[in-house]
Amino acid sequence: MGTSTLRIVHAVSSLNGGGMEHFVLRLAEAQRRHGHDASILALRGGPLEDLARQRALPLTVLRGGLPARVAHTALAFARRRPHIIHAHNPTSLHYATVGKLLTRARLVFTDHAQTRGIIRVPSRFEWRETDAVVGCSQDTADKSGATGVASNISVIHNGIDITPARRAREEVRAELGFDAGAAPAPAGSGGAFLGIMPAAFHPVKGHDVLLRALARLRHRGVAVTVLIVGDGDERDRIHGLARELGIHGKEARFLGFRKDVPDLLVAADFFVLPSRDEGLPLAVLEAMARRLPVVVTPVGGVPEVVRDEEHGLLVPVDAPDALADAIERLARDPALGRRLGEAGHVRVRDDFSFERMTRKYEQLYFSLT
Repeated sequence: MGTSTLRIVHAVSSLNGGGMEHFVLRLAEAQRRHGHDASILALRGGPLEDLARQRALPLTVLRGGLPARVAHTALAFARRRPHIIHAHNPTSLHYATVGKLLTRARLVFTDHAQTRGIIRVPSRFEWRETDAVVGCSQDTADKSGATGVASNISVIHNGIDITPARRAREEVRAELGFDAGAAPAPAGSGGAFLGIMPAAFHPVKGHDVLLRALARLRHRGVAVTVLIVGDGDERDRIHGLARELGIHGKEARFLGFRKDVPDLLVAADFFVLPSRDEGLPLAVLEAMARRLPVVVTPVGGVPEVVRDEEHGLLVPVDAPDALADAIERLARDPALGRRLGEAGHVRVRDDFSFERMTRKYEQLYFSLT
């Protein structure tokens, strides 16, 4: 192709507030800074719709029933005339394939591991039309055969850029009703030990495991509160379990969807994500980049980032006792949290930058055109 500027359409199933949707907005924004014409096509709207417009990202949200949506899709792709259509989950790949057939653009699919346990698996025809498949971790790429991908898969690890917090730690903690402590205080010292779990409410994320761990910590007399940030289909069930365990609003503080997650991360003393499966969760990278010690499960691409006892604490899947033990260690040993947090920061800074990831996608696009 005789130009250094690409027209790119990112296809995503919705603009809900999950890590993958934030990733798409950031990637499109970075590509526009690099001089490309990047836009977004979303099958449904959501809380991030306003954020996309605030960032001046060209955006198409499909409306109406199936015939209207297909027609809207065709019109959107005809107007954009993309060189690259980049689908970010299997539902959007269906519509991205329509776009390729209409425009003969090159079709890229990133597997964020959402093909496992959440939504549809692409058809054989869709895979055949896909020019390149990217796994967001080596684990995701290794498991691609289970979703029908037989070849042409590469790995581009997720990367992050750090969105600065808008408010100081003390201000956010005071707003949440906690002491303003500038650093984690040992359990039993009177200071509030505050964790955070930002994740959509899907069974795969393990909210129920966290709640059972928090109930155990309460029984042990360890004063810990976790901010649970996000929304999703499992919300009512998880709220109900928290009430059943007697920790709703106390050890488990449900904040719903929030646009100020960077502020909340700054306010927290540790990060927790007891997932049953993952790709390479951006939330873990973001927490590590902000020097938070992380307590996570060794699933998906997580062990490719977090080495146990070096960058964070790894606990088995579906093991609330082990999760409670790990959180209690951090609560009682602030020096351990500081050591893990600093090592995690260096790890992400050196190996998982957003700029590095963006350039790798750009190189892939140009290799296809």
